Amino acid sequence: MSNNKWVDWKVIDAKYPSKLNKDELTEAEFRKQRTLELYDYLPQTSLEDREKYLDIRDAIIELNYTFFGYIASHKFVNNSYISYEDKFQSALSHFCELWHKYRFNTDKYRTDVAFGVFFKPRITECMERELDEVKYSLRRALCMEAGNQLGKHWAKVTYEDLKDVDLSYEKKTALQAIFGSLYVADFETHAMFTQSENKFIEPLDLYSDDYDNIEDMLIHELVDREKDLDDDDLSKLSELLCIPFEKLKAALPKAKEKLYNILTDRIAIRDTFN
Repeated sequence: MSNNKWVDWKVIDAKYPSKLNKDELTEAEFRKQRTLELYDYLPQTSLEDREKYLDIRDAIIELNYTFFGYIASHKFVNNSYISYEDKFQSALSHFCELWHKYRFNTDKYRTDVAFGVFFKPRITECMERELDEVKYSLRRALCMEAGNQLGKHWAKVTYEDLKDVDLSYEKKTALQAIFGSLYVADFETHAMFTQSENKFIEPLDLYSDDYDNIEDMLIHELVDREKDLDDDDLSKLSELLCIPFEKLKAALPKAKEKLYNILTDRIAIRDTFN
């Protein structure tokens, strides 16, 4: 898709009238409120019924077009052949698979999270499974074992880290191949190196994309950027995620305190058992 508009807003506004006064709202606030208005026009009966409203889907895509660029520019995939445009199209495609699940009261989905907070972790997970050269499940299992030794999230493990981990020759060789590969690793070849789930090992969730509130989203951004968030960072997040700047500003100290507590708790636990 290009940046050219493809939605006839006269038709959309006539079919799904808005109560908003665009002149009284910032562009980001209008985008947020109009998105919610359009979702409110969808039927409450079933996901299948909501999937039929493709005109609302397209309008929501156009309203939130910059959001998909944000995901494409921030999401790393382990594939040297994938371009920004590939990631953008992937993000957009997976949004089309998920769009009708947002804002509806079911046991599985929350209705009180921002548009970007709901979709970013779900879309990026789909992108990783689709675009990574190395099979996702294989890389995740091996990197989790290395990450547990290093005290870092599995997705942050790098080739350079391998010199500091105590893995079998076979597992280390497989990881070296994964980090240096330009080919699709055969899962069956390396299946013997994947570990089964161990309920006694607590998963590392510091860098998790699975967040449902603003504080955890800010923790993700702090870890992802490896620095404090200034007003410019918060302003860009506010515009892209349609979350008021003041709300992000107020939540940041709590997010940093929560992150500090998580880190100190883990250090204490590691020191206890080492």
